[in-house]
Amino acid sequence: MFEDPKFWLLISFITFVVLMYKPFKSMMIGGLDTKIEEIKKSINTSLQSFNDAEKKLEEAQRQTADLDNKIEELLVNAKSQAKSVSKSIVEKTTQVISSKEKNSLERIKQIELSAVQSIKNQASNELNSLITKYLTSLSDDQKSKILNQSVTEFKSLN
Repeated sequence: MFEDPKFWLLISFITFVVLMYKPFKSMMIGGLDTKIEEIKKSINTSLQSFNDAEKKLEEAQRQTADLDNKIEELLVNAKSQAKSVSKSIVEKTTQVISSKEKNSLERIKQIELSAVQSIKNQASNELNSLITKYLTSLSDDQKSKILNQSVTEFKSLN
């Protein structure tokens, strides 16, 4: 058995396997540990990136909500100012219309009074002219009779 080359080949192989087992095992385990560490680092980096992205998303959502609130506030203020300006314009327009209407009515009244006075003056002038023509066409007796009758009527009025 000690002289058989197969036996020595088997012993050599077993010795080789036993001697190589430990370094091969540490090399394999070391390579796997390195790979595991790389994977852990990659996962941690990914998780950190994910957490950063979530924080940025929350910040963006908060800013969007703040902007929505500011926009709503601006719209409410704009509507309030528009109502106020509109009300002011309506009041001023109403005042202007009322003032113009009052001025127009006063002007119409003045025009009416002026027209009535003009008509009275014209009628008075025409009446005086007619009376003068009539009286000039009458004789002295007729004039005296009309004068006496007018005095009598005038006295009866008082």
